Amino acid sequence: MEGKEGKNAEETMKLPDKKITMIILFANQKGGVGKSTLAVLFSNFSVQKKNRKVKVVDMDFQQSLYNKHLNSDLLENEKLYEVELSKISGFRNIRKEAAQVPNLLTVIDLAGTMADDNLVQVFKDSGLIICPFCYDEYSVTSTFEFCYVVKKINPESKIILIPNRVKTSVKYETLDSVNQALSKFGELTSPVSDRIDFQRITTSYSPKTLDPILDPIFNKIFNDYIDESSWEVETI
Repeated sequence: MEGKEGKNAEETMKLPDKKITMIILFANQKGGVGKSTLAVLFSNFSVQKKNRKVKVVDMDFQQSLYNKHLNSDLLENEKLYEVELSKISGFRNIRKEAAQVPNLLTVIDLAGTMADDNLVQVFKDSGLIICPFCYDEYSVTSTFEFCYVVKKINPESKIILIPNRVKTSVKYETLDSVNQALSKFGELTSPVSDRIDFQRITTSYSPKTLDPILDPIFNKIFNDYIDESSWEVETI
């Protein structure tokens, strides 16, 4: 009896106290800012360099991330993670499924819209929102609006802003003023220049030439928001 009880106690100790997971959004209401591309690169990095379990959900209307994954399948590349399609209204089910897999990173490429009531729940229940933007006037304005709405819905939301596709013609004064204003909503990363390398990425491959630019950004995100954070999604 003692041996059996001891064994049961040992098995109980091995069980996790809680099933932890994290939902990470790549989001901005403005299209063309490299949201899907960075979602792929971050997911590849998470699996290949952080050895994390990743699931990717494409909620974008254009389905570019999902199509990229299908093309990778046709080339018979090794799968790093699964990619599925979903509407924004399907977030509740995604959240339920995520809660069943301990230590899972669920990366969502969110549709570029704010005209969907289901987004309220998405912004409330996501652990991290990564928001790429460009320094053109329309992109900056849209990014301000997006961050303002997100913070109104969830004042505790963690937003990381990535200046992306940055061209050398952008003036320093423009960069500085935009960065100061956006820093009120979240943390800004170092800028990512407009590069041809981005055209070569797949859901199985990231060009090594991008490592010096993206590794410091992604490592900091892990260090500050993922590895050192206590996060949990309960089944609903």
